[in-house]
Parts: sequence; C-alpha cells; structure tokens
Amino acid sequence: MPIYDRSSSDDLVSQAESMATQAIDQHFNADPSLTEIEVVVLGSRNGDVIPILTTTVARTQWQENPQVSAWTKYYSSYALIRRHDRPQPTQVATSPSRRSTTAASRDIAPQFDRLFDSGQLSGRAVQPYVAFVD
Repeated sequence: MPIYDRSSSDDLVSQAESMATQAIDQHFNADPSLTEIEVVVLGSRNGDVIPILTTTVARTQWQENPQVSAWTKYYSSYALIRRHDRPQPTQVATSPSRRSTTAASRDIAPQFDRLFDSGQLSGRAVQPYVAFVD
C-alpha cells in the first residue's frame, strides 16, 4: 500500500483494513474450496516498507463475523514511516553493528519469507530489511 502524504495512523489502519476486507471477500468468492486466508498489508513510503496488519481468518469465521478487526494483528511500525516527515540529522560516521534479534523481528521474519516465497514481495523490496529479520 503506497503512503503518499502525512496520514494519521488511524487513516492508515482504516485504509489497510479496507484493502484486507476486499482481498478476503475477493478470494473467498473466487475460490469456494479456500478454507482459510492470510492477508498481510504492507505500507511503502520513500523506499521504506513496513507491516501495517496481518489478518488470518477461516471461511466459517468470516461468514459469522466479516469484521476484519476481529481477525487482525496490528503492528505499531507507523513511526518508521513518520520519520520522513521531520528533517533528518546529518550523519557524520557509522560503524557496523549486529543488533540482537528482537521479538518484533522474530514475528515479522516468517511473514517476509511467506510473501517472498509466494512472489508477492520482491527480493529488491526485502533486501533493506534482511539484517532486521535475519
């Protein structure tokens, strides 16, 4: 999902939920044998790609309650996109470092793998985040 302007996190989530709802309806309607679906909505701005939400729902659950929020895990990564709204400090020098794996990176790594393996996410889009999810 491209993010073009300064959107509030509520607007961003609302747009992502709408996209997820449309994708779920479309896939369940198109394939009667589909019993469960997982939809991952990523936001993209200025070359940064962040997870917005992941919805996993079975067809029977969706028929009982077609509210995407009931079946969705939300990510609080919107702050990463907002950093482009403020002037960036000048970087004088850097040194390589290897950060320890965080709980967030462990949660997102399998999703990047699935999206890459299914062809929904290109190697070029994943490359900047390899150190984060590795």
